[in-house]
Amino acid sequence: MTTRRRTVKQQGFTLIELVIVIVIIGILAAIALPKMTDLAGSARAATIKGVTGSLASANTAIYAAAQIANQGGATGSVNACGATGLSTVFGYAADSAELLKCVTLSPAADFTTTTANTISHSGATTLASCKVVYTAATATAAPDYATTVTGC
Repeated sequence: MTTRRRTVKQQGFTLIELVIVIVIIGILAAIALPKMTDLAGSARAATIKGVTGSLASANTAIYAAAQIANQGGATGSVNACGATGLSTVFGYAADSAELLKCVTLSPAADFTTTTANTISHSGATTLASCKVVYTAATATAAPDYATTVTGC
């Protein structure tokens, strides 16, 4: 007489295998989570830097139009970027309000503009630490765009 052995197939995972997988997932989450938490602040900082580039680009177009129209003096007025009657100072935009006639900040609710030539991101922890400040040109200096992104 021969005896037959029945083989039993294992189905599913053992408890220790499941615990090991959960521990590995927990470790990966603990490493990745801190990197993901400040993405909003980084996005706001990048947005402010993008606004700075847009302002500089628009001002270059205004300056080119001013030079063509022979309006490069201390004060002037030009048509540029689809806007008419832009006030200029030494060929560049007189203030941020003039620049914003050429640049569309979208969505508008994300930005706060002030009369001090400051454009801030509304979602920042403090508006003063996530902004770009425009300084108009002078007879001896080109316009300046001071960007602050320390508290976006």
